[in-house]
Amino acid sequence: MFQSQPTGEAKASLAKAVPESPKAAASTGRSLPFAVGVGTALLTGPLSLWAGMGVGALSSNTIRAALPALLLVLVLPPLAVVVMEAWVGRRRGGGPMRPGRAMGLALGAQGVMVVGAIGMNASARRLGDAALLTLVQAVVLPVVVTWALKARARARGAAWTASGVGLLVLLSLPGGAEAGCPERTSWPTKDWPSGALAPEHASALHAFEQYAFTRQEPAGERKGIRTDGVVIIHRGRLVYERYAPGWAAHRRHLGWSMSKSVTNALTGLAVARGALALEDSICKYVKASRESACAIQVRHLLEFASGLDWQEGYEDGPLQTSSVLAMLYGEGRADMVSFITSHVQRDVPGTSWEYSSGDTTLLAAVVGSAMRPQQAEGWEWKLLFEPVGVSSAVWERDAKGVLVGSSLMYATPRDWAKLGFLFLNDGCWEGQRLLPEGWVARSTTVAEPLRKKRLYWDAGDVQGWQFWLNRPVPGFQEERPWPHVPEDAYAMRGHWGQSVTLIPSLDVVVVRMADDREPGAFNLDAFLAKALALVEETP
Repeated sequence: MFQSQPTGEAKASLAKAVPESPKAAASTGRSLPFAVGVGTALLTGPLSLWAGMGVGALSSNTIRAALPALLLVLVLPPLAVVVMEAWVGRRRGGGPMRPGRAMGLALGAQGVMVVGAIGMNASARRLGDAALLTLVQAVVLPVVVTWALKARARARGAAWTASGVGLLVLLSLPGGAEAGCPERTSWPTKDWPSGALAPEHASALHAFEQYAFTRQEPAGERKGIRTDGVVIIHRGRLVYERYAPGWAAHRRHLGWSMSKSVTNALTGLAVARGALALEDSICKYVKASRESACAIQVRHLLEFASGLDWQEGYEDGPLQTSSVLAMLYGEGRADMVSFITSHVQRDVPGTSWEYSSGDTTLLAAVVGSAMRPQQAEGWEWKLLFEPVGVSSAVWERDAKGVLVGSSLMYATPRDWAKLGFLFLNDGCWEGQRLLPEGWVARSTTVAEPLRKKRLYWDAGDVQGWQFWLNRPVPGFQEERPWPHVPEDAYAMRGHWGQSVTLIPSLDVVVVRMADDREPGAFNLDAFLAKALALVEETP
C-alpha cells in the first residue's frame, strides 16, 4: 500500500513538535557567548596590561607592580568576560546562570596566570610576553566562565581547560630567552634620562671635582691627574657629567684596553648564537703561524691564559721588545693573527695568566671568523651597538680586516656608559637577553689561571674574563684592589686612566676618560670613593 507523504503545513507542524537534539541545542547555546568571551578577553587583556603598566610605573617590574596596577590586571579581564558572557547568554535564553561561581573561578584562573607570569619573569613591556598572556586569557577565561555559567557541557569545558593549561605552560617560553632580565622603568637606548644630585652633596661635589679636574701647570708637561670627562649613571639616570676644556659630550674618546671588555661582549653574542664554543680550538677558525698554537682554546683567550710568550710593554719600557707596540704600530699591523700566533708557546694553555693584548686581539679574530658564515659584515654594530643605542662607536682593524679587539675602539663617554649598563643589567637590554644567561657572572669571577701562575703581575691585578675585579684572592691578594668600593664592583680599564666602573649593589656606572701620563698620579680607589659620595642617599 502506498503511504501518504505529509504536506508542507504538516512538515512545519512536525518540525515544531520534534525538539532540537540536546547536543545541537547545547552547541548553539554556547557558541556565541564563548565567542563573545574570547573577544572580550582579547580586548581587555591588552587594555588592562597597558593601564596597569601606567598605574604601576614606579615599580621595578610591570607585572609585579603596585597594588592598584596588579588589581587592575587581575580583575578587569575576568570581570569583563563574566559580564559579557552572562549578558549574551541571558539574552539568548540560555541555561541557569551562575555569575557568582563564574566570577570566583575566573578570578582564581586569572590569579594563577598572573602568578605564573611573575614566576616566568614575564613583563608587559615585552610584546611577546604581553601577547602570549593575552592569548592564554582569551582561551582560559571564556572556558572557565562558560563552564561555570552553564550547568551542562562539562566534558567539553574540561577539554578546553586542558588546552588552556597547555597554553599556560607555553608562557614559560618567552622567559627562557630572557631569563632573569632586570626590569627598568626606562632604558637609555636613545639617550640617558637625566637625574640630579641631592643638594646636600655640595661639599662632596667640590671634593670630587677638586680631585678629578684640577690640572697641574704647565699643561704641556702632562703631569698629575688629567681627567678629560666623567659621566655618572645612578639607577639608570645621568646624574653627573663634566668635561675638561677641549672635550664635550659628543666627542669620541679612545678607550684603549676598555675595548677588551667589548670583545668579551662580542664573544658572548657568538656563544649565544652557537657560532662557537669556549672549548673550541682557535685553529677551527683562524690559521696559526705555529701548530702549537692550536692547543689554545677560546676560553684561554678570555682568561689571558694562551701561554704565548708575549711582552705587554708600553712607552715606559724598551720599545724594541714590546709585542703590543709591534702589533699595533709595527710589523704585526698587516696581519695580527699571524703575528700573535708566531710567538713561542711558553706555557701549556690554561696553566698561567699574563695580561696580553695579543690574546684579546686573537679572540676578536676568532669570533669574527666564527660569525662570518652567519652574519654579514658589520654584524658587531647590528647585534651589539645598535640594540643598545651606541651610535658613536668606531673600531680600527688591521690590514686583514680583523678588529683590534684589545685596544682601538672609540666612543663618546655616554656610549661607553651604555656598554657598561649592558653588563650591569646582566647582558639584557629592554628586557631582551643579548648575552647568554650567566655570562656576566662568569666574566666577573676570578680567572682560574690567575690562581695557578702569574707572570708580570702587579698587586691589584685581579681579572675575570677581560674585566678588572675588586675581589680578594686568598693566597696572594688578601685585600680588595679598591678597598673603599663595594666588593661587587668591576671595571673596563684602559691605558692612560680610562675606566668604566660598574657597581651592581649600588646600581651605579662611573665613566672616566683621561690622559694620565705620570705613573702613580691617579688612584682609581680614591676617585671612585669620591664619586660614590655624590650619589650616596640620592633618591
